[in-house]
Amino acid sequence: MAEHISLGREGENRAADYLKKRGFKIIDRNFRTKFGEIDIIGVAKDKTLVLFEVKTMVSGAVDYTGVKPEDQMTADKLRKFKKIAQFYANKHQKLVGKNGYRLDLITVLFLDLGDPMIGWYENIA
Repeated sequence: MAEHISLGREGENRAADYLKKRGFKIIDRNFRTKFGEIDIIGVAKDKTLVLFEVKTMVSGAVDYTGVKPEDQMTADKLRKFKKIAQFYANKHQKLVGKNGYRLDLITVLFLDLGDPMIGWYENIA
């Protein structure tokens, strides 16, 4: 279990770094409610509030099973993510502003050597 948490944390750290390099201001991480958690909350260059779910895997799991990090985002997890995001947006209206908010998915795939492959799916819900 500790390995799973450590891998997820490292994936979130890499995702946050990736987003910062692309001009996002990270304003919160691991926002928790009774419904669940939002991994990363950021503001885009155009001032849009973006709530990120991060899914992380290692390459061995993909090679063996054919499952990719984005496959972990099931319909049930997406429903839960939308509920938490709506709660956050309602609680932080000033951050939502005139541009609103969106939900994005970041995937982190650790390869055997080098930096991970990072994927970004915008506006998933």
